[in-house]
Amino acid sequence: MIKLKDLLFEKVAHTKKSLEWVSMDFIPMTPKTMKQIMGDVPITAFHNLNWFSIKKQLPKVLGKKKSISTYTTDTEGHLAIGGGVQTGGGVVLEVEGKVLVAGTEDLGSVPDESGRRWIHPNVFGKMLGMEQLKGGAGGLTYRKQLYKIDKKLEDILFKYKTSLLVAPTDSKEDTDRFPPYTNKQKADMIKRYIDASNKFLLKNKKKIRKTFEDNVNNPRTTKFMSKYGYNELLVYDVKVKDAYIVIDVIGDPNDFETTEKAIKDIKKDLKPVVKGKIFTGFADGVKKFIKKRGGKVW
Repeated sequence: MIKLKDLLFEKVAHTKKSLEWVSMDFIPMTPKTMKQIMGDVPITAFHNLNWFSIKKQLPKVLGKKKSISTYTTDTEGHLAIGGGVQTGGGVVLEVEGKVLVAGTEDLGSVPDESGRRWIHPNVFGKMLGMEQLKGGAGGLTYRKQLYKIDKKLEDILFKYKTSLLVAPTDSKEDTDRFPPYTNKQKADMIKRYIDASNKFLLKNKKKIRKTFEDNVNNPRTTKFMSKYGYNELLVYDVKVKDAYIVIDVIGDPNDFETTEKAIKDIKKDLKPVVKGKIFTGFADGVKKFIKKRGGKVW
């Protein structure tokens, strides 16, 4: 169970970010709960990132509960030439870690500022074949499931959302009835929402485990939610095995010296985090790098 003090001592910006996902009815996916559902499921996968992320973002997730988005299959070829999803790419990492969520396409997963990942109920419903969570009312249906678990959550969420609509010019009766929530009240609401969500996930333990294990053992891509052509697996407790620097992406074809310097600097930043080897090559060599390590790319 998430501890209230862990939320209270976080930055306000994080609380707001968590509140955003709560307000949008997203499902929090935490390593602790998923371990109860699946146990430790080790996996080797791939993660594309840019130079900036190596130094600024990667160290924050290595060996920790924070998860990163990875893939093992790419049918469209964008990732298989070193491109990125949220970044321009340029560096392909072979990583090993533990599975948090295993999908067959882009999951649209979003992090909060603590690194916790959230998924929309529509996506979750489509992955698991839960018809009640599909479609436009999926979020509302999910929230109603949480209300059954925590009887006080509906009233707490209603008062919070209503308080956001109250203006200073409204009647004293309204401002007294729906005052702005304090940070402590917000943290308590987030805690209750996450605890109820964890119980919902545990209630559907068998279906989740079967689906995720199948997606890990039989990697494939689907396009019922996105058109990108790769599978997304959220992985935590990450370690970097090997790395491939894609010259075409990080270099300047008209400036040899600048390209050489970029490669040298990237290698310097990669060296402390890569357990194995650091390779350098062109985009057409990325597929070989991935295939040699068990990935499926076309």
